[in-house]
Amino acid sequence: MLKAKKIWYGDRNGVDTYTDFFGKFNCENLSGDVVLKITCDNAFTFTINGEKTFFASVADYPDQKKYYKFNITKFCKEKNEFKITVWHHGFDTQTYINAEAFLAFTITCNDTILSESNCDILACRNVNYKSSYQKLITTQLGFSYLYDNTVKNAGELVNCYECGEVVAKQFKIKPLTLLGIPKFSISEIECGYQVDLKRETVGYLDLEIYSEKEQKILISYGEHLVNGKVARLIHGRDFSVEIILKKGINKVFCPFRRLAGRYLEVYGEDLSVKYAVIRPAKYPSVKKTVKISGDLEKKIYDTCVYTLECCMHEHYEDCPWREQALYTMDSRNQMLCGYYAFKGFSFQRENLLLMAQGLRSDGILSLCFPAGIDKPIPFFTLVYPIQVFEYIAYSKDVSILKKVKPVLQKIKQTFDEKVGNNGLIEAFSGDCWNFYEWTAGSDHCADIEHDVKGRYDLILNCFYVYATSFLDRLLGVTTDLENTRKAIKDTFYNSEKRLYKLDNKTENYSVLGNAFALLIGLGDKELADRIIEDKTLVPITLSMKTFLYDALLSLSSEYAQFIKEDIKKTYAYMLEKDATTFWETLVGAEDFGGAGSLCHGWSALPIYYYNLFGTAK
Repeated sequence: MLKAKKIWYGDRNGVDTYTDFFGKFNCENLSGDVVLKITCDNAFTFTINGEKTFFASVADYPDQKKYYKFNITKFCKEKNEFKITVWHHGFDTQTYINAEAFLAFTITCNDTILSESNCDILACRNVNYKSSYQKLITTQLGFSYLYDNTVKNAGELVNCYECGEVVAKQFKIKPLTLLGIPKFSISEIECGYQVDLKRETVGYLDLEIYSEKEQKILISYGEHLVNGKVARLIHGRDFSVEIILKKGINKVFCPFRRLAGRYLEVYGEDLSVKYAVIRPAKYPSVKKTVKISGDLEKKIYDTCVYTLECCMHEHYEDCPWREQALYTMDSRNQMLCGYYAFKGFSFQRENLLLMAQGLRSDGILSLCFPAGIDKPIPFFTLVYPIQVFEYIAYSKDVSILKKVKPVLQKIKQTFDEKVGNNGLIEAFSGDCWNFYEWTAGSDHCADIEHDVKGRYDLILNCFYVYATSFLDRLLGVTTDLENTRKAIKDTFYNSEKRLYKLDNKTENYSVLGNAFALLIGLGDKELADRIIEDKTLVPITLSMKTFLYDALLSLSSEYAQFIKEDIKKTYAYMLEKDATTFWETLVGAEDFGGAGSLCHGWSALPIYYYNLFGTAK
């Protein structure tokens, strides 16, 4: 537990601000570990004696704060000076809930407090990062930065002020491990240089550049090239950061905003670039040792594992380039694959607990966790009990139920009460997004702007039946779903086509919709074969193939060969396109108007099926 005073300097409601805090402590005649406990809103760096820097993003909820714990013993001297820089985002995104700025910390040795947050700590506005710059990368992700390397001395120091007290629990999520400079190649382009990192890389900007003059340079980053250049500006998104270089050698490392991509471009004049890279930072997971049968299968498996690694930091994230957001659906695939790829279960557990905090008053989970911008997906809410069930099945840790049972009960109550007299759940209205997958008839991007009254969706109702089977086992209850199952068949089944349509208002038919009908027992081998063979059906996307595969296997193990071949064909296609991580959709970078992610955690599913089929041992 961390119980400490909150401190700040300046306006606690400032947007995109960087603030420095300075302190000293003495270690003379002390024995034992020196421990730093620290929390803030929302990211910090801690530098001791001008040498070692610790950093982290505090991805939590404002009313349920968490803290990081660092053993700083080996970096301490008899007399020590430290600097803490806090970045307060101050602007709602899908990865951050806006709250008042603060810093709280203690530095202790055994029971002795060596330093702590109080009004004796000196503070000033950070002079390198430009505060209030508010340059947006994406609405999901938040702000970029401008770093000024021409200024080295701190501003005028004053005593900070105290602004309450925080009681925080320790993060079980470990701080990230910063790796070395990655391999890269560099080439001259018009007005600058292009850097190829050889593969998708996730981490922080690190550079050494000689400049003939003081100047501001622009560094863009991306996962792909368009006409030989980094795709920086994409429909209002701006994938770039800015650095003001001094004349001479500039060494700059920026550990606040995590970047991702394969390519960087440095735009400036009279430069000599020794290196300008994304320096990798990864969660310190431990990979399991496995043996893969087949060279292609091994490459697919290894690329899947690397995709997972690129999408887990403070929590699971959908994609490290564009959003860095935690979703239930994305993380369900990541957790399931992670049980086979990595040792231990603590990362999955902490993500499940974080998601539980996102339960809204209407009984739906928020879109992301934590998220200040919310457009919840009811379908994704129903994924959560499946995640909890699978976590317990793999970890044998039933203690999590005590913490998340009220959330599971509320979810069940919410969906049970939505079942109408006709046995079906109507499409959700209000601020909900009735999304299922990125295909025609299933993305429903305009639902919030349009009236959905009277529309019933096949996938939502099938998934309600499917998820309830997990909820019932977790909660020790039995739900009679026969009326809903009958209503699904009566409403959505077209006897002439011998297929289920996506909703009661249209005649759209998809692989995913029919796979869900099969998964809940409303189909036979004829339907399974139609799903595989009928090319008029809307195809299924990468993230949702798990439900197709599971539906087929629930009917017969004879479909295992089809699944193996489908994985091989699908993932070999991406590898042939020079993929170093697997994509959001098979369209690749061109999807979503050029904003398709080329690294998406939900696409690592071959790990699970290779283990299921014995390809991985």
